[in-house]
Amino acid sequence: MKFFSVLICLSWLCLPTGTVLAEVSQGGAVTAQQTKCESDLSTLSPEELSWYKTFQEGTFLIAGWKDISKEILKNTPEELREHQRQRLEELGCKIGMEWSRENAVRRVDNTMLKQWGNTLKKTAKTHPEHLPNVIASIDKELDSLLN
Repeated sequence: MKFFSVLICLSWLCLPTGTVLAEVSQGGAVTAQQTKCESDLSTLSPEELSWYKTFQEGTFLIAGWKDISKEILKNTPEELREHQRQRLEELGCKIGMEWSRENAVRRVDNTMLKQWGNTLKKTAKTHPEHLPNVIASIDKELDSLLN
């Protein structure tokens, strides 16, 4: 399993930075937050960019942020969907940027990713009206970790 992850990551390292940024930002109109995220991504090393892409896209064994977001949005009431999509994009950018850093310095680990993903998915399925509060809570927890 580790071998395949390394192969996937090595193949992403060969892509020019612009390619990674364009692929990460695909999927709709460019928002101010997305532009800020793209700007922030330009500060990452090629290795960090590859890990950021892994976070967003996932692997053949683990769902990425984009797939988790799609699952959550399917269960989100129509009137909340666009706002939730934007909030999930913002949150995904912040989490992914920190998670992609070297293990010795990053403040977001795999256990947090799993916990946050499970909490979001469970809330979307059982109480989608609570998603704004859950997203805000995760965002606040993340801000506390980063400051």
